[in-house]
Amino acid sequence: MPAYSFKERFVWPIKKGTKKQTIRAKRKHQIKVGDPVYLYYGMRTKWCIKIGEGVCTKVQDVIFMATGFFVDGKLLDGEKNCHAFALADGFVNFDDMFLWWQENNGLPFKGEIIHWK
Repeated sequence: MPAYSFKERFVWPIKKGTKKQTIRAKRKHQIKVGDPVYLYYGMRTKWCIKIGEGVCTKVQDVIFMATGFFVDGKLLDGEKNCHAFALADGFVNFDDMFLWWQENNGLPFKGEIIHWK
């Protein structure tokens, strides 16, 4: 049962349907296309609430470094592409996403992007 916990800032974008993906470290038992995904706020706390659920539609490799952001080995470039990616991940813009990653996860980061519907 792939369940993911999100910080408060992502609850509304998930409920609204604008956050359609999450970037995570790879797990021992990796999610596959077609698997259900369960989305929570505050998992493992007394404030835990279920935000929603969906079905995994795509999984991509990701590497996030100070020098660039790579999806499936390809550099994510162009202002329009970067902005669209950041919006799909629940951020206002790519700069917001980059700063959040630096502060919360550190760089470099290697993991996967899990898309759901």
